[in-house]
Amino acid sequence: MASQGLTRIGGEYEDAAREERFRARQLPGTIRHVRMLFLLSVILNTLFLASDWRFAGTPHFWVAIPARLIVIAGSLLGLALIRRVRNFVQAERVMIGWMTLTGASVAALVSSHSDIAFFVVIMLPMIFWLAVPTSFRWSAIGGTGCSILMLVGYLAPGGGSGTDLGLALAAMILNAALLLIVTRTNRLLRLEAAASERLADSRRSIERMFNASPVPMLVTRRGTGEVLALNDLARRFFRAGSGGQGERAIDETYATPEAQRLLTAKLAEDGNLSGFETQVRAPNGSVRDVLISTSLIELDGAEALVSGIVDITKRKKLEQNLARLASTDVLTGLANRARFFGGAEDEIARATENQSPVAVLMIDIDEFKQVNDVHGHDAGDRALKVVSAILSRLAGSEALAARLGGEEFALLLPGFDIAAAGERAEALRVAIAAHDCSRIAPGLRLTVSIGVALVQPGETRIAQALVRADRALYAAKRAGRNRVITAGLSGAAEAAA
Repeated sequence: MASQGLTRIGGEYEDAAREERFRARQLPGTIRHVRMLFLLSVILNTLFLASDWRFAGTPHFWVAIPARLIVIAGSLLGLALIRRVRNFVQAERVMIGWMTLTGASVAALVSSHSDIAFFVVIMLPMIFWLAVPTSFRWSAIGGTGCSILMLVGYLAPGGGSGTDLGLALAAMILNAALLLIVTRTNRLLRLEAAASERLADSRRSIERMFNASPVPMLVTRRGTGEVLALNDLARRFFRAGSGGQGERAIDETYATPEAQRLLTAKLAEDGNLSGFETQVRAPNGSVRDVLISTSLIELDGAEALVSGIVDITKRKKLEQNLARLASTDVLTGLANRARFFGGAEDEIARATENQSPVAVLMIDIDEFKQVNDVHGHDAGDRALKVVSAILSRLAGSEALAARLGGEEFALLLPGFDIAAAGERAEALRVAIAAHDCSRIAPGLRLTVSIGVALVQPGETRIAQALVRADRALYAAKRAGRNRVITAGLSGAAEAAA
């Protein structure tokens, strides 16, 4: 996001002064948010205080009650202090103090090792990450530090179990996911603010001198579409002559009559336009995607329209690329899970209409964990790419190959019966087993286990066929791996190739 002036991790402005201005604009909302957070903390912890009496008569009672009272007192203090802040730095100090006091106190509370304590171990770091509007640095410190405190409190002597390592790993994964969420949210907030600033600037520019506008501007006669005036940017955009008057009618610039009809209808309905998306055609024949903002004015006693044009052709192409990326597995280039399931529904509907079969293959790389453990994750990634390349090459033009996750792949084969699908699966298995993987790691050999199933008549989704294919896949695993097994209509494994 360097082009937007945002940090890659954190999503905040790289320019400290710009970030400070952004925080200053957000300060009223931040204070309202924090006041509500502290108030809810007081209310909820007061309710929990009543439940803490269940520990009466136990050693934990003398831990729970003081800790709970400290949290309530800290939240009340935060409520009092947050009313006095005058800038974001002061507000952030109050929030940091509250997080520190709350995290330390709750760490003592979760030492009870109760079910609700386990829940708090997960939830409180999420609250610190997502609900406390500090800068990214303090969100990360607060959220991660809270996780550590929660784990220390929960796994204190007497609370350990066989799940300690799993809980610690889960906390690490949670914090990593929350880091990504906060980064994305920060970026979106700042991009939205930047877009609002640009829109406000454009509107103010329209009110200023016409020719000083930073976007192509033109004035047209309402009804006839005759261009009465246009600035230099608009003249370059439409490749018009140097005369400002008597240019070609605006009707001639629309890419299609439908585009003109929609704009005219919208203008008649609302009286003006803001951010209307359409297409225009330049004199050289090229079609451009544009956003048009139009207002009705009176010019020389007649109605006219003053319009600003923003060329979004590159943005539209970028959106198309982003849409493609959203449906593609980044590592392998295959379809991702969402695209596979969406494409499968379309193919099943088409097959139902044509009364043709649809087969599905579930493919899993054998002993893939050992590839990562022995040769490293970089070798594992390259192994996934190798399998993906072979899968793409052998899938066929009508097939849909996807990586569902980890080392698991799927292949949708429209028009294939169970025998043809089994043959394709066996060809895939043989190709992968025969591939020279020495470039990935010395001595590495890749094999796959494959389950094959058909979509049954009446099924409109791929899920049930995938279940049958998955059962066949695991039957292949149990039978020794590196083999193909097909599933019958019942889902039971019937044959091994």
